[in-house]
Amino acid sequence: MAVTATAPVRTRYFVRLKLRLLRNGLRGPGTRVFGFVLGLVFGFWMAAAGFLWFLLAGLEPRADIGLVTVVFTGSAIVLGWVLLPLLFFGVDETLDPARFALLPLPNRTLAFGMLAAACVGIPGIATALALAGAVAAAGIRGGAAALAVGLVGAALSLLLCVAASRAITSAFAGLLRSRRARDLTALLLALVAASVGPVQLLVNSLALHTSFAPVLRVARILGWTPLAAGFLAPYDVVDGRPLLAVVRLAIVAACVVGALWWWSRTLESAMLGVSSGGTASRGSVRGEVVGALVPRLLRLSRADAFLGIVARELRYWSRDPRRRAALISVVVAGIVMPVALRVATHRTPSLPLSLAVAFPALIGAVLVANQFGYDGTAYSMHLLASVRGRTELRARAATLALILLPFLVVVAIGLAVLTHDPAGIPAALGTIAGVFGTTLGVESVLSVFAAYPMPESRNAFSVSTGSGSAKGFLAFAGMLVAAAFAAPVLLLAVVLHGAVAELILPVGIGYGAAALLVGTYIGGDALERRGPELLVAVTPRR
Repeated sequence: MAVTATAPVRTRYFVRLKLRLLRNGLRGPGTRVFGFVLGLVFGFWMAAAGFLWFLLAGLEPRADIGLVTVVFTGSAIVLGWVLLPLLFFGVDETLDPARFALLPLPNRTLAFGMLAAACVGIPGIATALALAGAVAAAGIRGGAAALAVGLVGAALSLLLCVAASRAITSAFAGLLRSRRARDLTALLLALVAASVGPVQLLVNSLALHTSFAPVLRVARILGWTPLAAGFLAPYDVVDGRPLLAVVRLAIVAACVVGALWWWSRTLESAMLGVSSGGTASRGSVRGEVVGALVPRLLRLSRADAFLGIVARELRYWSRDPRRRAALISVVVAGIVMPVALRVATHRTPSLPLSLAVAFPALIGAVLVANQFGYDGTAYSMHLLASVRGRTELRARAATLALILLPFLVVVAIGLAVLTHDPAGIPAALGTIAGVFGTTLGVESVLSVFAAYPMPESRNAFSVSTGSGSAKGFLAFAGMLVAAAFAAPVLLLAVVLHGAVAELILPVGIGYGAAALLVGTYIGGDALERRGPELLVAVTPRR
C-alpha cells in the first residue's frame, strides 16, 4: 500500500492490518496461542454476562429499576475502560504507533486508524456485544424509536470507552517519562484511589439505610455525564422527551470528539517521542563518579556487587516509565483494597486489620515476578560480570523492600487510626513482613523460570496481545502460591487476633526473612545455571 502525504489513509487499512497481525500471531509460540484463546473465552464470557444483564434490565417491569441498572452498569463499563488500563492491565499495542513514525501520517489520521483497530480487538468486540444488550433493552422498553436511540447511544459509548482509554494512557505515558512530573502524577492517582473508600462507604450507607429514591436521583445525575448519558437517552424517548435524548447523545458525542482531539495531540509526544532527562547538575560531586550514583543513605555501606545492584535498581524504579507505572498501580491498590476490605459496612470492620493489609503486601511483592523482563538485553551485562544468582535476587528484593515497605507501614498505621484499632498495629506489621517476604521469595524463583520480554513500546501501559493473558494468569498463579506459603502467618493473625497479637510481629518478620532467604537461595542457583536461557527469554522478538 503506497502512502503519500496528500493521499488519505482510510481507517479500514488499520483494521485489516490489525486482523492480519492477530492472525500471524496465532502462528507463533504455543503460549501466545493459549493466551489469545484464553482471552477470547474470557471476553466472550464477559460479553454474554453483560448482554444478559442489560437484557434483564429491559425485561424488568419497573422502569425505574431498569433505568438504575442500565445507568450504573454502563457507567461501570466506561470507568473500567478508562481506569483499568491505567492501573492494572495496560493497553493493547498490536499496532504500535512507533511503527508509523516514518510515514507521513497526520496525528488525526493515526488516531482514527488506531481507534478503529482498537474496536476490533477482544475488549472492543466484547464490549460491543455487551452493549447490544442495552440496545435490546431499549427496544423492549420503548419500541423502534427507543431502539434507534439506544443503538446510537451504545455506539457513541463504545467509541468513548476506546478513545478515552487511549487518550488517558497516552497522556499519562508522557507524564511518567518526565521525572519532574512523576511525583505529582503518583500523588494525584493516590488521591483518586483514596477517594474510593469514602465513596464506597457512601454507597453502602445509601443502599442499606435509605430508600430507592436517592439511588434513582444519583442515576439521573449520572445520566447527564458522559459515563451514562448514552444509556439513559432511550428512557427519555420512552418518557416522551426526545429533545432530552438528543442532548444526552450530543454530550457523549462531544466527549468522543474531545478525547480524539486530546489523543491526537498527545499521541506523538507520549507514544513516539522521548522526554528530556532534565538539566545536568552543575555542582561538583564529591568522591568517585561511581559513588555518586549510589543514594546518599547507602553510601556508608560496603561497596560491592550487592550495593551496586541496589543502587541500579533504585535508579531504574524511579526513572523507568514501565516500573513507575507498576509502582503507581501498587500504590493505588494498596490504598483502595485495605479500605474496601476493612470497612465493608459503615459500622463494624469485616476483616481484622492484619488480614486487610496483607493484600497490598502480596500485590506489591508480585512486581518482581518479571523483574528480568524490564531489563531486556541489558541483563547481559550481569552475565558478563558473573554476578552471583543469590546476590542478584536478594539485591533486587532488598530494593523493592526499601521502596514499598515504608508505604505499607504508613497504610497499616493510617488504617488503624481511621478504624480506631491502634492495638492491631503490631499484628498488622508482622503480617506485612511475613506476606511480603514470602511473596518476594516465591516470585524470585518464578522470575527465573517464567520470564518474558516486555513490548518494544514507549507507552508505559502497553501490553503484548496474545501472550498478555497467559502472563497475567501466570502472575495470578504466583500470587496464589505465595499466599499458600504465607498461610501460617495469616492463620496466626486470625488465631491470635485480639489476644496476644504482639507475638505476630517477631514471628512475621522471622518467617518472611526465612522465606525470602530460601526463595532467593533456590532461585539464585537456578539463575546461575540458566542465565543464558533467561537472557534469550527476555530479549524482545523483532
